[in-house]
Amino acid sequence: MIKFIIFDFYGVLYFTNKDELNPDILKFMDNNNKKYNFGVISAIQSDLAGWLKEKNAQKNFKFIKTTGELGLPKSDPGLYQMVLASYKLKPSEVLLVDDSAENLSAAKQAGLLTLRYTQFRSIEEQIKNL
Repeated sequence: MIKFIIFDFYGVLYFTNKDELNPDILKFMDNNNKKYNFGVISAIQSDLAGWLKEKNAQKNFKFIKTTGELGLPKSDPGLYQMVLASYKLKPSEVLLVDDSAENLSAAKQAGLLTLRYTQFRSIEEQIKNL
């Protein structure tokens, strides 16, 4: 059973072409913050936590991490193992939502559940179809 959902930033939580946060995912988190815990991991090299705070979008996240902080790329299963250990999470209870096949493959190798995000269906529908 999924207890924790980790979102990718670019292409999932944030759309660079529109310069906006994904309203579908923000709404999903607001509606499901008692059912799931949420985190975000990004390859962005700036202060992501500060940026999300400025946008008033950090409230539902248990953690906001960058690959720079963690010292590993998202394509390395060790990154996910490190996050699981840091937050005492069981891999079978964690879902990574990403738009990169390479990152999803690494997360699967670490034992996480994975979902390749598409903008064409709501996040809630995609999670229900797992």
